[in-house]
Formats: sequence, C-alpha cells, structure tokens
Amino acid sequence: MSSKRAGILFDLDGVLINSEEAHYEATRRAFLALGLPDLSEELYRDCMIGRPDREAIMAALTKLETPADQLTEILRLKANAYHDLFSRGAVALLWDGIATAVAALEAGYPVAVVTGALKNEAQWALRAAGLEGRINTVVTAEDVTHGKPHPEPYLLGCYHLGVAPPCSVAVEDAPAGVRAARAAGLSVVAVARRMLPGLEEADRIVTELTWQAIVEFLAAT
Repeated sequence: MSSKRAGILFDLDGVLINSEEAHYEATRRAFLALGLPDLSEELYRDCMIGRPDREAIMAALTKLETPADQLTEILRLKANAYHDLFSRGAVALLWDGIATAVAALEAGYPVAVVTGALKNEAQWALRAAGLEGRINTVVTAEDVTHGKPHPEPYLLGCYHLGVAPPCSVAVEDAPAGVRAARAAGLSVVAVARRMLPGLEEADRIVTELTWQAIVEFLAAT
C-alpha cells in the first residue's frame, strides 16, 4: 500500500484509551439510579462492548426484557457518570496505541479516529492523549445514523480522509468494530488486549499495538 492512498483509522476505546470499565460502571450506575435491573459484566461484554451507547443500551434492555421508555434518561445519566469517572482518573491512556497513531501521522498517513463515543467524550480523550487537533478526522456516535457493527462509521471516516476503504486499515479491539470495518471494505488489525469471540475475523491479531506491526501489515497487503 502507498501512504498516498492508504488511510489508518483507529478505534478509541480499547485502542487509544482504556475506558471499558468506566463505561460499564457509568452504565450500571444509570440503570441502578432508575431502579432498572443490575447490569452484569457478562451482559455488558456480550452485547454492549464496541457499540454506541444508544444501540448498546437498547440491546441490553432487550436482553433484560425491560421497556425502553427511559432510554433518554439512561443516556443522560450514563454520560454524566462517565464524565465524573473520567475526571476522577478512571480512564487510562494506552500509550502503545497513542504512540502508534502519532507514528502514523509523522509517516504522512491520513489518520482518523472512528468511535462509538459521544463527541465530547472523544474530545476529552484526545485532549488528554495530546492528539486533539492532530487527528485528521474524528467520527463519533453523533455523526452517523447507524453505529458499529454497521459499516457507516468507517465509510464516513474514509470519505472525510479522502481514501479508498480497500486501501485502508482499521485498528480495532472489539468484535463489533471488526465487523464494521470489514463490512466497509477495510483491512483490520485487531488488538487483543483480551481475546473476545469475533476478533478472529480480523486480518491480523496483535497483543500489543506497535507502529512496526502496522508497517509490516501494510507491506504484506
């Protein structure tokens, strides 16, 4: 692949920041505040990881056979709880992912972040990572009609970068993201910080993200 044609599109949660525990806890707090059934880690892992909040929470409510009439309030409470946890340091930066994104930028590749997070959540994270204003394109849950695993987020990211999906690479850690990127026509490198069912659909799996691993993948594609 040529750097003039290839874009590199990074997921946020689990690739550049370690935020899943904070997302889980924030969602759990929102459920409990409204007297809804407690949200188990197993349910969160099985149907919510890697998906935008609205779709993830709808999926959880369906599994719990709970009406969705409080969805808007759940989203509001969850966003507030996540902001509180983030401000208290509950979200850690993943420096291997951040260093890889910086290396991609320095090598001249068009770089995007494609996330199911809200816009302000992505801004907080990129600011903390020192990437705010450096990333060419940021696609969030508020920019799309359909979130991951639908291909729309990655298609939009490629469109804004001006790159062709078949020439581009997505870096993901969640099965929903892998499916979204592949459906959009991108190659996928999956970061298996923990192995989840569905990650094996990626073109390459690594346990630690490095720029060298991306370069080797680009050269072999």
